Amino acid sequence: MTLIARLNETHLSAVIALHHDVLADADPTLVAGETDIFFKQHLSDCGQIFGILDQDTLLAYGVLGLPRPGDLNFGADHGLPPDQLKSVAHIDGVAVRRDCRGQNWQYKLTCHRLNAARTAGREIALTTVAPGNVASLINILSAGMIIRGLKEKYGGHRFLMRADLGKNPMPHQTNEITQWCPATDFENCHRILKARYVGVTFRKATSQSAPDIGWLPLDCT
Repeated sequence: MTLIARLNETHLSAVIALHHDVLADADPTLVAGETDIFFKQHLSDCGQIFGILDQDTLLAYGVLGLPRPGDLNFGADHGLPPDQLKSVAHIDGVAVRRDCRGQNWQYKLTCHRLNAARTAGREIALTTVAPGNVASLINILSAGMIIRGLKEKYGGHRFLMRADLGKNPMPHQTNEITQWCPATDFENCHRILKARYVGVTFRKATSQSAPDIGWLPLDCT
């Protein structure tokens, strides 16, 4: 059983070190860097950070953002009205130590943060994912978040993803899907999104390539 703990300021240096370890071998167009201040603030002021520890060694972390009035809010990218911004939680960055990957920890940390956002009284969870970041895209879709937009952000393309926290995620069978499109076919993704479809599931192409996204009309989700 994977034990996930809420981290505190005594873990700050370990979180920052793991973040930089992951950035060192990541494609900068797929993974966004964060400042030390970002992590410090998200330990208490505007969020929570959860981790997987082996005694005192940090093996993985996931950041939950709980934006305050006036803070950066992903709801602006989704066109949310001002009165809904206070209901938003951010499923922010995650990092897993290289030698600990393959244990489904990113998915587990995502589910844990969605539950923590509900506990904090938030109603909408939002995140961004690079279409070419295969692991993150698959894990976040598997946790029940859906693709609602596509935009240039953080130096590359990003899917804008959302979960309504008052609803239980609906699993979708492949035979329900009305359209499939490679995640990195940006022109086709834009066309499908413009037609008021949302990305709800995936099917793998190969282990090295981005998956195909399964789309349904928004009113079917």
